[in-house]
Amino acid sequence: MVWQVGVLLVGIGFLVLSLFASFILVNMTRSLRTIQAILDDMVTGVNDKFTAADRAMNATGSVITGWRDRVRDALGGLGRRRGPQTGKQREES
Repeated sequence: MVWQVGVLLVGIGFLVLSLFASFILVNMTRSLRTIQAILDDMVTGVNDKFTAADRAMNATGSVITGWRDRVRDALGGLGRRRGPQTGKQREES
């Protein structure tokens, strides 16, 4: 009879221990989901910043190229690169 009570107490102990462990795992899962959401937000924010920086670089390049072309047009094509001259073109000049 004594060993039967001991086995019953051990069984109850394992049941309480498994309930406690499952409670801890559920809370850890919630915490991990929260951390995952925070990390996803951070990655999205970084991607948005890189996209904005890339757009700014493209806009800056376009402005610089447009400015250079406008100056060349204002100066009547001064400084515009000419294609390589062939032998036929040299004879005409």
